[in-house]
Amino acid sequence: MTEEKRNRIAAAVTVTTILLIVILAAIVIYQLVVLSIVNSRRREIEREIAYYEEQTQTEQEHLDYLQSEWFLQDKLLEYGYHRP
Repeated sequence: MTEEKRNRIAAAVTVTTILLIVILAAIVIYQLVVLSIVNSRRREIEREIAYYEEQTQTEQEHLDYLQSEWFLQDKLLEYGYHRP
């Protein structure tokens, strides 16, 4: 094997290795960006879930009041009826 052929093979291996490293680095960067986006979306969804759970709890308390006798008594007093 001549010196020129060895140099060509070494250059080809070097270029191939550098290309492989660049491609792998691009994949890692892409994965980090996707992971960041997914985490951001997950936090947003968790905030929405907490908000809707709070709203559900508030509305459930309101519904419990509307179904109670206290509400009925308040309405009777509001319309001028008095309990004997």
